[in-house]
Amino acid sequence: MKNVLESIEEDQKHNNTRKMYQTVNQFKKGYQYKFSIIRNKKGELAMNTKEKAEIWIEYFDKLLNTEEPRELIKKGNKEISEVEVEELTIEDVKKAIRNLKIARRLELMENIWN
Repeated sequence: MKNVLESIEEDQKHNNTRKMYQTVNQFKKGYQYKFSIIRNKKGELAMNTKEKAEIWIEYFDKLLNTEEPRELIKKGNKEISEVEVEELTIEDVKKAIRNLKIARRLELMENIWN
């Protein structure tokens, strides 16, 4: 705790306001444990590392070792072969690129302010 307080004081002295507030906020929140959970075939949550590894092994084994991988890929309740594909126009692509650029700018601005 003493090291954290010294770090905050150093940041304040050197006008590192952003870093100072980041340290203060991180200290106020305390340790935030991140859960890594996946569901098995039965829909139950698996938190055990060994069980999660087995689920991923089974998933990729099934996905990569089939004659026709499209049968495993579904969109909603439809198989990929049944999904209608829309024709893309140049305007659709330009609009998607503009939206991506705007999203990136917003993300950068959010990172600057946080």
